[in-house]
Amino acid sequence: MQNNKSATEYLDSIGQQLDFIDQYYIQQADQNDAQVIQKFKKVYKYIDEAYKSNFINDDGLFSVYGFFLQTVKKFKRKLENRIYYDKTDYEATLEKFERTQTKLVPVYKDLILEAQKQERIDLETLLDSNMIHHIYTKKELGQFALQLFDFLNLDQIKVPKEILGDLINEIVMNYNVVPYHNFTHAFQLSQLLFSCYMKSDLKKFCNQLEIFSAILAGLGHDLNHKGVNNMYKIKKSKKFNILTSEIAVLENMHCATFFNIIQLNRKHDFFQYMSNDEEKNLAKRLIITSILATDMSKHAKLLAKLQKRVECTKQFDQGQKNDLIDMQRFSNDRLEDRIFILNIMVHACDISNPTMKFNNYMNWSYLLTQEFNDQTIKEAKIGVDVTGFLIYKDKPTYYGGQMFFSKSLVLPLWVQIGELYPELKYLSEEINKNLEILQQKLKQ
Repeated sequence: MQNNKSATEYLDSIGQQLDFIDQYYIQQADQNDAQVIQKFKKVYKYIDEAYKSNFINDDGLFSVYGFFLQTVKKFKRKLENRIYYDKTDYEATLEKFERTQTKLVPVYKDLILEAQKQERIDLETLLDSNMIHHIYTKKELGQFALQLFDFLNLDQIKVPKEILGDLINEIVMNYNVVPYHNFTHAFQLSQLLFSCYMKSDLKKFCNQLEIFSAILAGLGHDLNHKGVNNMYKIKKSKKFNILTSEIAVLENMHCATFFNIIQLNRKHDFFQYMSNDEEKNLAKRLIITSILATDMSKHAKLLAKLQKRVECTKQFDQGQKNDLIDMQRFSNDRLEDRIFILNIMVHACDISNPTMKFNNYMNWSYLLTQEFNDQTIKEAKIGVDVTGFLIYKDKPTYYGGQMFFSKSLVLPLWVQIGELYPELKYLSEEINKNLEILQQKLKQ
């Protein structure tokens, strides 16, 4: 395995990971995990001593033990999730920050989590686009995710419930403990997509396999996200002379992680229950294209295409029919159109926080602000250019940033979705209400 680190740096990284586990998690690990940790320590001690005594050289170290660091990191991620399984992502992140002495941005302390947790989630709650997610544990959200598929009544999908449940649980275990891009966010995306589907004619536009695949894509769209964006990954790669693609770095990784989960354990392989290769290929294509559609660098292109096609669809419905309009309008007879609409919906739900009631919207944006600020600290630490606009400065600057994001990026997208599905216009109306509140706060 190729590695961007020197042998000494590589060994130091392994040691740091194991020290972190030893310092913060060993006391909470069960017997099996504790045994794995001891085995890791023995392997690390062996290769460290073997390298320092020249028993193995650099090439030997990386060729034989090149995957060891990733194995330790993956174990640590799953161990964290097992330890925090019965906690909310918000609580887990706070505990982790306290242990690592991570500085909190001021707005992080402004979160309002006063909603009453429901002991039993019903359809009405899952249809609520303003559902309060941060009061529920990882375990509970995983169970709610399975309920989404129950309420869809997908009688043509033959995937056993226990297989789907095992897959969702494994997806939960492959998210990281970070402020924003965690499983709570992934569930929120899929839950809003479910709500939009159930409330609108989207359910008449796409078939059961397609919505099944899109919601699964939502659950897996940020797998193994470490709380940094694509630009951080690209800058880090250049800093350490790593030859890598600069296109959708994270989104490609999320896709790879999703399919690795399926490949590594047959009990997670829902494809085996599909009728034929055509269904399997469609499901794979929808999952991949939907995850890739969450790359914000594609936003402007996707929005421009959507605007043109929505306009042609409206013209066609009003009786203006010619070959060009017919070709560019949306038709559920065309597979490409159904895929595009679901890609758009996954992308829109991914950036949907401004469609919520103001306090809930702010909760999500406070968490993202923390994650952005954390990234700038990491950038400074590794010696790359710091992304200045991600640094938290003050409340007015924060409100101004939210206004720009909501008005310039989120609102135009949801306006077009409302034109296509009038039942969903209330979401863009909520964005406008939030923009008015933000404007008032800037004047204070």
